[in-house]
Amino acid sequence: MAPYGWTGRLLRVDLTNDRVWTEDSLGIARRFIGGRGVAAWIGWREIPPEIDAFHPENRLIFMTGPLTGTLSPASGRIVVCGKAPQSYPRIHYTRSNMGGHWGPELKYAGFDGIVVQGKAQSPVYLWIEDGEAEILDANWLWGLDTFEAQKRLVERHGRGTQVCCIGPAGENLVRIAVIQSGMENAAGQGGLGAVMGSKNLKAIAVKGSGRVEVARPKRLIDVCNQIRRLRPPSSDVQPDRKACSMACTYQCSMRIYRTRKGETVAFHCCSPGVSFKPLEKGAEVELLCDKLGLNRWEIDWMGIRKERSWFGKAKKNGILSDEDFGMSLNPEDPDFWLKLLRKIAYREGIGDILAEGMPRAADMLGKGWDELPHVAHGYAAHWDGHLYGQPRFPHWLVSALMWATDTRDPLVHGYAQELARWYRYGGGPLTMKEIERISERVYGSRLAVSLDSGYECKAKPAVWHQNRDAIKDSLLVCDQMGFPLVYSRDGYGDTGAEAKLFSAVTGIDLTEAELDRLGERIINLERAIMVREGWTRRDDEAVIPYFERPDVEGIGMDRAKFQKMLDEYYELRGWNKVNGYPTREKLEELDLKEVADELDRLGLLG
Repeated sequence: MAPYGWTGRLLRVDLTNDRVWTEDSLGIARRFIGGRGVAAWIGWREIPPEIDAFHPENRLIFMTGPLTGTLSPASGRIVVCGKAPQSYPRIHYTRSNMGGHWGPELKYAGFDGIVVQGKAQSPVYLWIEDGEAEILDANWLWGLDTFEAQKRLVERHGRGTQVCCIGPAGENLVRIAVIQSGMENAAGQGGLGAVMGSKNLKAIAVKGSGRVEVARPKRLIDVCNQIRRLRPPSSDVQPDRKACSMACTYQCSMRIYRTRKGETVAFHCCSPGVSFKPLEKGAEVELLCDKLGLNRWEIDWMGIRKERSWFGKAKKNGILSDEDFGMSLNPEDPDFWLKLLRKIAYREGIGDILAEGMPRAADMLGKGWDELPHVAHGYAAHWDGHLYGQPRFPHWLVSALMWATDTRDPLVHGYAQELARWYRYGGGPLTMKEIERISERVYGSRLAVSLDSGYECKAKPAVWHQNRDAIKDSLLVCDQMGFPLVYSRDGYGDTGAEAKLFSAVTGIDLTEAELDRLGERIINLERAIMVREGWTRRDDEAVIPYFERPDVEGIGMDRAKFQKMLDEYYELRGWNKVNGYPTREKLEELDLKEVADELDRLGLLG
């Protein structure tokens, strides 16, 4: 009988040798939960630190979690990990998440995850059905967009088949290429679609008739209902077995097609005020982005956000011109985007440069750096308080710490977005005094959220949320759903909700503190991967120039105070303050002795 929550099987695929096999996944899963945690362990053991993202020995790791495919709210998730071509200035390991039906279907087909290595001699796709897998010819799919490729595979393998695939952008190794599933689900950040393309892997089609065994079904339903009552009405979505993607995509997709007087008001759900006329043209731009398999967030900041975008600011300052593009540079014209998106996906003209991602494109053009919306590590602004208002100072100091010590734009929603949602800087359902009382309960001090706290007590919430984010990405649950449930309609929420869901599904009783300890283990394992790849404190401090810029209220970061705050962060983590390396004491405390031994051998222990 399969273990509760997990299937107990991992699918291994070697494209170079045209071979598939299965391995036990339960031992790793019980140590690292699933998802991001298990992927990090595989990445640590198998991905050579010196290789490029497009090297055949890079692993492309698709991992579900114990909650994937169950009734747990917002659990229709999967994480994709590997060395990411979007990362900058050097290639490093990171992750990207995806909602939808594909992750649950993989569980129903009998697998907790897939690890892909090598490179096929010609285009292939992976077909998985009820515990069996085979590598099949994909020459007939190569060149198709993501929608058409999925349609063809469903026609061939039957109704109920779920597909993730790449479009022309991934095939042409565009560094901002996504892995797409359905119309709205994508592993967007990192450019992992290009890794798929580098392996000549067009798609993975899955069909399963199994189910995920749950240890305590009645308890799971009770916890789900408790969570539902704590969330605001906009996220009260309870998925069923075959619609468990609903809560994952609800907040991200439902606002994309908002209209105002016949216009498309938002190209991306987080782009208020962006408009294309007429509505049909705006929808065409958005759909083309998905069909070609391009990262919407990157395209959004490239030029869709008008005056805040790279194109908008650089054109206004006379840095970028029509001559650079070989056509009229007019980001407000949807026809401009219909042409440019194709150029990027097929690497034609200026598109070949932009296909490298904005930071590398600025390097290649030799200009435009000061106008870039990128914070650090190759990723554009995201809840950092500088380009679109929230969170405000001092709350964006927590975002800055999380940006500094992550490999991509961090999941700052649990702190920054939830503060904005529940307080709204005076316009929300909770007062600051109520927020401060909750802060004392969760972080141990009101100064973690107080508006007059400055640089005090910002490291602790950064550490707390990073640990919890690792848990969310390992169970998996959706970040946009509001996990961890710090706030509720009544004030304090239930920060132990994830532990309750985990225990109900797996039958393994873990307290909230014990689950957070597992999150700390995952964060330290990922830090070890970063350090082995050459990451030091200097890389953490790469965020400082961005945050030194004035925010929307004219407040910039004080470098010396931030460095002191970073010292405090390292102390809480148990890492060396000089170089940011984990110490043997901390790693062994977290049952990572073998990791400490390897870092010690390399001279990289703190």
